[in-house]
Amino acid sequence: MAVQSTILYVPFNSSARGQWTLRRGAELVGHYATREEALMHATALSCSIKKQMGQDAEIRIEDELGAWRAHRGGDAVAL
Repeated sequence: MAVQSTILYVPFNSSARGQWTLRRGAELVGHYATREEALMHATALSCSIKKQMGQDAEIRIEDELGAWRAHRGGDAVAL
């Protein structure tokens, strides 16, 4: 049986006053004041998904140029 996978997305926010969003696929998870806060919640959710559901969970971050990078414990790796 194949292991299911969940992808969490943190889209880029160019506005100084705008909120950072966290999405699980197309579903909105929440809005956060900073990128760091959104990543903190994404990391916690990723750990929870892995622990409780037995699924792989990946975090992807969009940069200012629109490219998506995989988040690996503080680092963003190009996809």
